[in-house]
Amino acid sequence: MLVLLTRAVDEAARTAAKLAENGHSAILSPVLDMVPTGAEWPRGVIDGVLATSAQAFELFSDAPDWPLPEARRLMPLFVVGARTLDAARERGFEGAALVAPDARALAASVTAHVAASSRLVYLAGRDRKPDLEKEVAGAGIGVETIEVYAAQAAESLSEEAEALIAAGEIGAVLHYSKRSAEIFVGLARQSGLEVVDLVHIAISADAAAPLRRAQFKDVYIAEEPNEQMMLRLVTALAAPLKDLFVERSAKP
Repeated sequence: MLVLLTRAVDEAARTAAKLAENGHSAILSPVLDMVPTGAEWPRGVIDGVLATSAQAFELFSDAPDWPLPEARRLMPLFVVGARTLDAARERGFEGAALVAPDARALAASVTAHVAASSRLVYLAGRDRKPDLEKEVAGAGIGVETIEVYAAQAAESLSEEAEALIAAGEIGAVLHYSKRSAEIFVGLARQSGLEVVDLVHIAISADAAAPLRRAQFKDVYIAEEPNEQMMLRLVTALAAPLKDLFVERSAKP
């Protein structure tokens, strides 16, 4: 199956590699470009770092007040996903880590394990839900949110993606956030593309909401809000197509 990936280039490339391992191919057409904000590391004692995306570390690495190496080696990490932890490790954060599958689970773990007198830095994107920081702060834990990166909307889909959509070659489109789904819908309409009948796979009900509002017909939501479940859906949806192709090929 040919899958259209609309997430940022680096992340999409990793997803494309996973798809290839399962016999699928991918076309990349990012609808968001992640750019650093130039945010600086706060002063004073920090008891731990919160992050929900690898980009929190990747796009903050050149900040002038980035913590000293000895601080990075000791500072505890509270992150969503193994990839975020990998990005932290690549930048010298060697402290004990608590890894959660999503922001909700992370908030619950932090409030259960971190003392109320602690001060955490939340390395975040400018466009985000405030749920994590609100829940942690609500437990009496100090949270200083640093907006490390911002997501800029693309002006259009790539020419290759538009051509493949128009030719009916795209088997599925993956959507990783509500905002990126909204932008995709707008860019498709802007280009006059018929995407209502495409198969769309969303990481969550929230990400699927713009697709539902646009009355897309085939919208699937991952059983759990992670990429692994999205890729399982790709494989499950591709299987009937493969069986149909084999059946047609066998006919005289």
